[in-house]
This record gives sequence, structure tokens and C-alpha cells, in this order.
Amino acid sequence: MNQQTPVGKAPEKKRDRALYARLIESYQADRISIFVDFDRLNAPRSPVWSPWENIGPLLIILGGSLALMFFVHLMVGTGAMLLGVLFYLFVMRPWIAQRVYRRAIDAATENLHNWNLLWKIGGLVITLNYMNKTRCVAPDGDWRAFVTRYLPEMELEGVEAYNAFKRMEKPETEDKEAQRLKDLNM
Repeated sequence: MNQQTPVGKAPEKKRDRALYARLIESYQADRISIFVDFDRLNAPRSPVWSPWENIGPLLIILGGSLALMFFVHLMVGTGAMLLGVLFYLFVMRPWIAQRVYRRAIDAATENLHNWNLLWKIGGLVITLNYMNKTRCVAPDGDWRAFVTRYLPEMELEGVEAYNAFKRMEKPETEDKEAQRLKDLNM
């Protein structure tokens, strides 16, 4: 039997690759931001999850505090466990979040397959940098429609709007200095 690929599949993949390339180009040009949902991606079904980052510190805290309870004193071990939990909450969790964020961004910007995988899990959010309220949230949002709708405009005529927005962010002192120089040249 001769199996043929559906007619719609090849153009769809080619279109997806083109949209993904435009997305990554916009990310690298700082036109969009990609945010990571730590709670969704720091789970066992996520490809960027590391069990030893999550379980290892807790095992060390538990083992150390139990050893102190048995070999030193019950109160010393209990105090060590309390301090260990605080250390985990305020030091280890932010460190884990930063590592998951970095792994997720690296994986998502590496290739289309990784992007689609992380998008299906629901761990990514795309936001336009010049309009923070314009965003596309995974997995319910359609990143292809977002790229089609917003990024071509930025590449063609939206660049002027983006640059005008960036100029508005400059401090007044720079504008006054530029006006002063302009007045001197007249």
C-alpha cells in the first residue's frame, strides 16, 4: 500500500516554521517577551522539570534535621527543620524558578518542536513589548494567529510606532538636550 501524506500537512508545517522564525526574530529583536508559567512547567510531566532540583534539597533538609533530632537533641532537629523549610521557601524556590525559566526559554527558542511541546503544556505567554496588555497565553491562545496578526505589522509599519513609543520613554533631560543642540544649529 502506498501511504501518502495529507495535502494540508506540508504547507501547514512550512507555515508554522515561517511563523516560528518570525516569532523568534521578534523575541531576539526585543519586540516581544516570552514569559514562563513556573507552576505549570515545574511539574513531572514537563520536559524542563528536574526531579533532583525539587526533591534533592528537601531530602537533604529532612535527613539533616532527622539526624540532628536523633543524635543531638529533639529541639535542635526541629529548629533545623524549621530553618531548612524557610531556606527552601525563600532561597531554593526562587533559584529553581530561575533555572526552570532559563531552561524553558532556551528550549522554546531552540526549535519549533520544543515550542509546540511547551505551548501544549501551557507554560508560555507571549506579550508585545510596546503594548503589555496584548498577550497570548498557552495553551488556549493561538500563537500562530498572534504572530500573524501582530508581528507583520511591527515589521512593516509598526516599527515607527514602536520607535515612537521608545522615544516617549526617554527622560526629559535628553529631549531638552536635543532641543538645545537643535536650537544652536539653527
